[in-house]
Amino acid sequence: MNTIAIDGKIYSERDIVKEKQEYVRLEAVDLCFALRALVNDRSALVRRAVARKKVGHEQLVHDENWRVRATVAQYCDDERLLDILKNDKNDFVRFIVVKRGHDLEQFVHDVDEEIASIARYGLQQRRLAAA
Repeated sequence: MNTIAIDGKIYSERDIVKEKQEYVRLEAVDLCFALRALVNDRSALVRRAVARKKVGHEQLVHDENWRVRATVAQYCDDERLLDILKNDKNDFVRFIVVKRGHDLEQFVHDVDEEIASIARYGLQQRRLAAA
């Protein structure tokens, strides 16, 4: 059984998931311990930390917290998951996807004018580079 020492205490994966102190669970994520278990953590902050470690994106792409989905959009390399996030109801999640240059044509007519503008500019830059 894998264990980790945090703040002078030894934790197993089972212990870390049950730990009440959020900072301890965050430290476990920082040390890449129990990431698969902590993808289901009650704290959005912990789930965001897991997403930054590029773990659990398949699940976190559907998280109820837009900040978690935005973190997935920022760190995800899976085109299939970015395709899901490009249709997100939250403007900031879509903003991150368009800033990464993913499927810019999709965003040209986005309801958020800033997102649409970024997409048009990105497409223009691609055309200039290709010329």
